[in-house]
Amino acid sequence: MNIPFSNTTFPNVQPGEVVEYDYRPFPKSSDSPTSRLKMLQWNVERNYEADGILQKIKELDPDVCVLQEVDIGCQRSQNRNHMEELCRKLKMKGAFVCEFWELDDPIRKPRDAGGGLHGNAILTKYDMTDIRVVTHQYQPFNWDQNGHLLNEPRKGKRYTLAGVIKRFALSSVLVYSVHLEVFTGIIGRTSAFSELFDDAQAHDDIPHQAIFGDLNTMAHSITRLSPKYARDRYRLLSLGESEASWFDRNVLGHHIMDGPINTRLLTMQRPSWQPLWFFKWMLGTSMHSLALSWSSWLTGFSTDVMTKARNPGFYDIWPLHHCTLHNPAYFGLFKAKLDWTLLRNMVVVRRQVGNTDYELSDHQYLLVEVDLDDDDVVLDQDRAYATWLLRRKNGSSQDGRIALTGTIIGLAVLVVVSIWFLVNRCT
Repeated sequence: MNIPFSNTTFPNVQPGEVVEYDYRPFPKSSDSPTSRLKMLQWNVERNYEADGILQKIKELDPDVCVLQEVDIGCQRSQNRNHMEELCRKLKMKGAFVCEFWELDDPIRKPRDAGGGLHGNAILTKYDMTDIRVVTHQYQPFNWDQNGHLLNEPRKGKRYTLAGVIKRFALSSVLVYSVHLEVFTGIIGRTSAFSELFDDAQAHDDIPHQAIFGDLNTMAHSITRLSPKYARDRYRLLSLGESEASWFDRNVLGHHIMDGPINTRLLTMQRPSWQPLWFFKWMLGTSMHSLALSWSSWLTGFSTDVMTKARNPGFYDIWPLHHCTLHNPAYFGLFKAKLDWTLLRNMVVVRRQVGNTDYELSDHQYLLVEVDLDDDDVVLDQDRAYATWLLRRKNGSSQDGRIALTGTIIGLAVLVVVSIWFLVNRCT
């Protein structure tokens, strides 16, 4: 029986705690007929289209579902326990981390009505162990204090869910489900994401890893003009490229073997220019501490973030221009690559994108089928690094000429927009 789940009827479920269900057929087996693993990434937008979402996942038949914006007991999604429904009807084992109590408050619009729980989930046909929560130190938006300013009062904060997928006689896979903050900027999102790289390195005993989620990489295009969605200096410092491109180059682009500090963040590196190159030079001198201090002040990234934001070997399999959200607001001008499937020590066999008409959610889904790298590749650092470089080259990264062209265009657009605002203010 499906019992509505809310923070009033189940007050013991606190933000940051995990709810688990297991509806796999008995006897529960971790055996797999193939070494391949099919994994789905999807922000399901509060389960507004719950039945259609469920039917689509059944059709796709993934081995692992990584979901964000899952509702439990919220009025806006019919007070249903969508997590329990998904696990039961898909016959999967699932874990859900509560990020927020969605408070029932009259200032909410009907489409945003709360009364329940909201968070991220991982579901699988196989066994899932070591289920835990990554509690982010960096929380760029205080929902407890400021949620009412957005007409969405909440209690809680951003958490990432992690679990280990185990299949008989095959290597385990560590999977993360992450949803980064939207009401911040590049500094806030990068700081929070750096903690996932740090966590992944701390679990190197499980070398096959995947970070899936909605990273909300959206501080570009006309969003730069919005203090609601682009809240830091990088609304200007990243001119000429999308936030996805900036993230790919400056966060994914610095491998742990490239050094103990992410020098891309340290120097505000751009493909065609590097204005703070001398900070990188200072690292090798007695002025090491001074370089970090000055760089933190200028770039906005702390020494802690520059140390953690070092990629242990993840790569993105989708082009940087691939948009997973097309906002109908702003005359349909805003598009963004928000959703990411970052793989470590895996090779892509097949990939698929869907919900391109955005009927079931405001995000596209990303489906990827992978094979795990052999141990001789994983355990050889030099070979693993070379493999990572090759996959990045063949994947999403772009060259400097494209970014330079974008910079020139971006500056021209900014000048035109600034003149337009000045003219309108004067008249």
